Amino acid sequence: MMQDRREQKQKRTARHLTLVCGVLFFVFSFVYLFILQSDVIEALHQLLSGGKTRFSAFWSASLISVALLLLRWGINALMGLKGAVRTFSYFPSFLLLGVMTDVGYNLHEKDIAGCWAWLLPLLLLVYLLVVYALRRLLRSWLNAEMESSMMVIGNLTLFLGMMLMTMCIGNTDIHLHHELAIAKSIRKGDYAEARRIGARVNDPNRTLTALRAYAMSKEGTLGEYLFQYPQPYGVSGLLIDATDGATLPSSADSLYAYLGAVPHQGEHPVDFFRRLCSDETEGFVAQDYYLSALLLDNRLDAFVAVFKGTEMASDTLPRYYREALYLYGKLHPSSDVRMEDGAMEAQWQAYEALQKEWAGTVGEGNRLRRKFGDTYWWYYLNSNNSVDR
Repeated sequence: MMQDRREQKQKRTARHLTLVCGVLFFVFSFVYLFILQSDVIEALHQLLSGGKTRFSAFWSASLISVALLLLRWGINALMGLKGAVRTFSYFPSFLLLGVMTDVGYNLHEKDIAGCWAWLLPLLLLVYLLVVYALRRLLRSWLNAEMESSMMVIGNLTLFLGMMLMTMCIGNTDIHLHHELAIAKSIRKGDYAEARRIGARVNDPNRTLTALRAYAMSKEGTLGEYLFQYPQPYGVSGLLIDATDGATLPSSADSLYAYLGAVPHQGEHPVDFFRRLCSDETEGFVAQDYYLSALLLDNRLDAFVAVFKGTEMASDTLPRYYREALYLYGKLHPSSDVRMEDGAMEAQWQAYEALQKEWAGTVGEGNRLRRKFGDTYWWYYLNSNNSVDR
């Protein structure tokens, strides 16, 4: 009687464990694909379908999760793993989940599979050998009775280890994910969303910076939002290095197709945008990029000279053009360039007051940056590459 009760309890625990692990796997797989890797999955979908079919992150994550769950059930039906290694039947599903999201900047290359072309079959072969050993050589251990708590702890520990394996295999490069997300938003025409992607990243790479500027240009807000985001690369951050191994070739192609030209070998970005303006390539786009390039390169005098040759009205200028003209007037009191703006004057006085208050102290730069770091004044006055000074 006691033996029967023990066996029934063990079978009940095994059924509950199977149900719980099935739910956990589906939830983990769905969240992993829908939230953490949706950009990678969409890029793969675009690549494999040639952009001919519509992508849905929700349905893709759901269908892949169900397929991998069915794969696990099929494997378990064939292998019949029991006891403390019951959840080991999830190994191929977790492995495939990681492999399909292990995509890097080789996304558009022919050899996208990389080392997985031989490593994946090898790992699956090793898995089959291990399962065979468990089923044949350790049959008595698998069939032996064990405490329900030990069965649960052993299986959940194994399950957790395979979850961590998947996350370690999949791509976790935040810069690539941001690049894919921005490119997707630009394709959709959601330029406001594109420029906000990665906004909290304090150390963006050059590609992210250039794509954000690209999105702002498409939105027509390059002069309005440019310095609200970090600009660690100066004027070089407006362009993508197509030969950089940490950049998708498609991103560079998209940007230069939009600009209508590609920089010459060794050509300075400012010279490149000046050439675009002289060639009248894309009209306003080239002019907007050129003015922004001059600001990023701290060529304030050149910016004012170019601005005078445009037909822009001072009262409708974007924020950073107005701040640049205002700063020029402050630095050149005898100039006829004036930007009359009461709110800007009050902000400038607050900037000067804070600068005087903390002048020479350790926290001067940090305090100014926290309060005025999104102004062109801070960028210009705290850069070491100012051409005009």
